[in-house]
Amino acid sequence: MSKSITIKDIAREAGVSIALVSFVMNNRIEADGKQKYRVSEETKRRILDVASRMNYRPSSAARMLRQGRTHVIGVILSDLSNIFYGIIAKELEDQATRHGYTVLFGSSEEDPERFARLVRSFMEKDVEGFIVVPAAGSARSVEGLIASGKPFVVIDRYHPDYDVPSVLVDNKGAMKMAIEALQGMGARKIGMISYAMRISSMTDREESFREIAGDDAPIYHLPFQNTREGAEQAADDIVRRGLDGIISASNVPSVLIIKALLKRGIHIQKDIRMVGFDYSNVYDIFEPRIPYILQPLPQIAAQSAEYLFGLIDAKQKGEDIAQKKDKIILNASLI
Repeated sequence: MSKSITIKDIAREAGVSIALVSFVMNNRIEADGKQKYRVSEETKRRILDVASRMNYRPSSAARMLRQGRTHVIGVILSDLSNIFYGIIAKELEDQATRHGYTVLFGSSEEDPERFARLVRSFMEKDVEGFIVVPAAGSARSVEGLIASGKPFVVIDRYHPDYDVPSVLVDNKGAMKMAIEALQGMGARKIGMISYAMRISSMTDREESFREIAGDDAPIYHLPFQNTREGAEQAADDIVRRGLDGIISASNVPSVLIIKALLKRGIHIQKDIRMVGFDYSNVYDIFEPRIPYILQPLPQIAAQSAEYLFGLIDAKQKGEDIAQKKDKIILNASLI
């Protein structure tokens, strides 16, 4: 393979200094708007002709290093295999491309240690900012992000102990819609399927459920890593109690609880009515179809990206971004 051409090679061929070639190739302008070196048009033309003849290709990495920029952001989501986060990831990547950024993705699997490792790894790669879904128990990592001064935005949930920029859905309002839809289908004895992990999206939905359905209405807390077994146990109790309505607070438990109830001879949308959170293609196979709460995922991603790039730009201008802590609350809809 042929050797890569450097500015040193161009300087030697053109008979000028390396610094002069660097300033010509990078169109370097000082803070006062003037070039550090005065370069005659003849010299400039000679350098550019040599670069063209030698097929010089500037290193984007070196250029970004000189600028002190990487144009890379880190995005840490919960579970990239879930269609919910897959849609968010696609929209974030599209938004980043429009702004001239590259994205490093990571999936925490709701493990705080894994979340912390991803934060450290992305820090070492000198990302310019973060968009994160903090795993339960990740308070120390959130503290580290705050202390680092790196621009970051939290999505899908908020951290109760920290006032940080975030974009999320009105989960209490969404749960109210879900319960009203379930009651509208005739359900009177209802329960809720939730996750055992204590994250704001789940706790807000549970709080709203309790306020409307009452303290006697059961909430089944499924473990994130062993959801299938938890769904089987919940199904047994649902049958024992004779519940006629279920709200599932996430799409993965929805599918598992449906399978578990079907195994027990329960006819979905006949013996027991259901409403889900977030889309699953399983909802479409029942008659009547299972309604679900649709979160505006493209909007969540777009607004979090715009927020982050605004923070990055403000920091590049020397502005204090520590006080920029807006919480953008979006509305879900019933589909």
